[in-house]
Amino acid sequence: MEDVDRRVSEERARVEAEYRRVLESSVEFERGIRNRWREKCREKNRRIAQLEKRVAELERRVGQRDP
Repeated sequence: MEDVDRRVSEERARVEAEYRRVLESSVEFERGIRNRWREKCREKNRRIAQLEKRVAELERRVGQRDP
């Protein structure tokens, strides 16, 4: 009976270790996706700010030319 209990405990430990590895891998994968998404959003916002600045400059120039 002790042998069966030991085998069950060993198998449980293996399954728990594999579960933790899969969970950690999944968390890392999703973290990478979130980080890429955040970087894309930051880049998009930087580009929008650049374009808004350019539009404001062009509007200012047009406003200066009008009599």
